[in-house]
Amino acid sequence: RSTIDKAAGALPAGGTAVAANRLASRGALPALTGTTRGSDGGLIMGEVYNNGYPTQYGNILRLTGTGDGEILIGWSGTNGAPAPAYIRSHRDTADAEWSEWAMLYTTLNPPPDSHPVGAAIAWPSDATPAGYALMQGQSFDKSAYPLLAIAYPSGVIPDMRGWTIKGKPISGRAVLSQEMDGNKSHSHTARAQDTDLGTKSTSSFDYGTKSTNTTGNHT
Repeated sequence: RSTIDKAAGALPAGGTAVAANRLASRGALPALTGTTRGSDGGLIMGEVYNNGYPTQYGNILRLTGTGDGEILIGWSGTNGAPAPAYIRSHRDTADAEWSEWAMLYTTLNPPPDSHPVGAAIAWPSDATPAGYALMQGQSFDKSAYPLLAIAYPSGVIPDMRGWTIKGKPISGRAVLSQEMDGNKSHSHTARAQDTDLGTKSTSSFDYGTKSTNTTGNHT
């Protein structure tokens, strides 16, 4: 047949449906550690419930062939809440150990922000990207933006228009303090010729003379 029904497991290249038994749970499977591999060939499914996996609850798919692989689909203890998923592998030698668990990121479980909330960044445009704000001295709701409030406890984003960022010196200045310019704008005239800059005499030195003949030899 050219379609898959309830009992079909996969369609090979020829297009014929292959019947497959339903994958039944093996119950709680303790997490494999060290060099220990799966004892069953093929695909099995087990349950995660506080038994050594990187998340408390979930289901585990284990694929065992010449090597091993595991996919952990977590579920949350809170109704309707998302849970993380993980993947790891084991190569095909007896002395090999399992890889570390790698988390699979989703829109509901995004990766950690590589740029901490509240850190100032240079941006080459007046149009700010989504999720960011220009630093213009504006106030913000600390309850709505708790991570931003950690960086700016006053609830005010610094106004960076026309300013540059300077590293905090060893002493004498606090983080987020403003350092004013030390040379104020001013105007006046000055005449160097009215000032006696003094004089300095130099001694003479006889460097002597040296003559040559018409062939260029010294005489």
